[in-house]
Amino acid sequence: MTNYNIRYSGNGIAQWLNGFRDKWDDFYLSERWAFDKIGSIKKTFGRVLDVGCGMGGLGQAISSRYPLKEYHGVDINAQVIARARTKQSRFKVPVKLQCCDILKVRGLHKGSYDTVFSLSCADWNIETKAMIDRCWQYVKPGGFFVISLRLSPEKGINNIKKSYQPFEWNDKGKPTEIANYVVFNVREFFRMVEAFKPRPLNVYGYGYWGTPSKTAVTPYKKLVFGVVIVQKTDVHAKKMTIASQMNFPLDLYD
Repeated sequence: MTNYNIRYSGNGIAQWLNGFRDKWDDFYLSERWAFDKIGSIKKTFGRVLDVGCGMGGLGQAISSRYPLKEYHGVDINAQVIARARTKQSRFKVPVKLQCCDILKVRGLHKGSYDTVFSLSCADWNIETKAMIDRCWQYVKPGGFFVISLRLSPEKGINNIKKSYQPFEWNDKGKPTEIANYVVFNVREFFRMVEAFKPRPLNVYGYGYWGTPSKTAVTPYKKLVFGVVIVQKTDVHAKKMTIASQMNFPLDLYD
C-alpha cells in the first residue's frame, strides 16, 4: 500500500449528483438487484456505512423501500459532503456525514455495521485493495459488504497512467480531475474475496457486459459491470464452505 488516494476536490461530482442518485430508479440495475437481494434476506439494512457516499442519495433511495437504523456516509470530496449536509434533514434516521479518506477516517468501529457499501468508489481510486479490506473490517458478523466493480477475463489493471477517466475539465477542455479506472480479472477478484478474514459465508453477484464510457481511456473494449455482495460469517456459523450465487455472463470466465 502506498498510503495514497486521490483527494478529489472539484465541484463536478457535486453538480452531477445534485438531484440524482437519490431515488430508487436512479441506480443501476445491478445495484437495485443488490438492494433487493439483501432486503429479501434480512428485511432491513440496519446500520449502514456508505463509503464514497456522495450526496447521501443511497440512504434515501434504500429507505424508500427498506428500513434503515442509521446512515453513516464517508466521502473524500469536501464539496460533496458540504452539499450532502444541506440535505441531511430528509432522512428519518440518525445520519452522520464525514469528509475523509476511508483509509484515514477516525471514529468508526470494526465489526459494527450491518451493511457496508462501496458503489463507484474503491475502483475509482488508487488504493483499491486496501479500501476493500478496510470496508470488510467494518462489517459485523452476519452483515453484508456490497461493492460495484468492473470485471474482465483478461489481466486486471490498477494503473492511472494506463487506465483512467477524466470527469472535470477547464474552459479550454483540459481535464482538471482524473479518476483511476480499475479493472479486476474475475478470477483474481474472487480469490481475493475467498481470502477475506474473517472468512465470508455467502457471496452473491450480478452483472452484464458493457462498453467503457466514451471519456474513459482504458485498454478494454468491453467489461462486465457488476455488483458483488459478500456476507460475513456469523460468530455462531459452523459452515466452512463459501456458498455462492452468481449471475454473470458465462463468457466472463473464458
